[in-house]
Amino acid sequence: MKSLERQAFGIIGTLALALALVANSAADGVADEILVKDPYIRAVPPVVKTSAAFMQFQNNGDMEQFLVSASTPAAAAVELHMHTMDDGVMRMRRIAHIHLPSNDTVPLKPGGLHIMMFDLTAPLNVGDQVPMILTFDDGSTKEISAEVRSVKGMMKR
Repeated sequence: MKSLERQAFGIIGTLALALALVANSAADGVADEILVKDPYIRAVPPVVKTSAAFMQFQNNGDMEQFLVSASTPAAAAVELHMHTMDDGVMRMRRIAHIHLPSNDTVPLKPGGLHIMMFDLTAPLNVGDQVPMILTFDDGSTKEISAEVRSVKGMMKR
């Protein structure tokens, strides 16, 4: 019986080590070649349950990459979005990914590409730091902290 227990623990230990190695390799991927600059989230009144995150992605690699998702404990749902002009009307659309060309910088900004946050879990106060996890097309992730900033001065006139 003890031999069987040792075998079971050996198998479990081997599986745990394999999972740890896979998790580490996911961290050593696209995310390492992407620099995230100036991440921030738009402050909104407490009754508003949506907001958006903005930042710049600098792809320092020699291959194009893709941001495929984002998550944060500050929102129940997070989506990648872009604005488009449709018959003279600005519309926001969900997109599957954000293209990050090699050796280039891609801005996420008001009126353009952005990360939309739905069903905010708590009020966003100016100065708060909100954790986010960004996931890239190879499965690697990057954890960032985005500062909540006032809407004043961010709106296009």
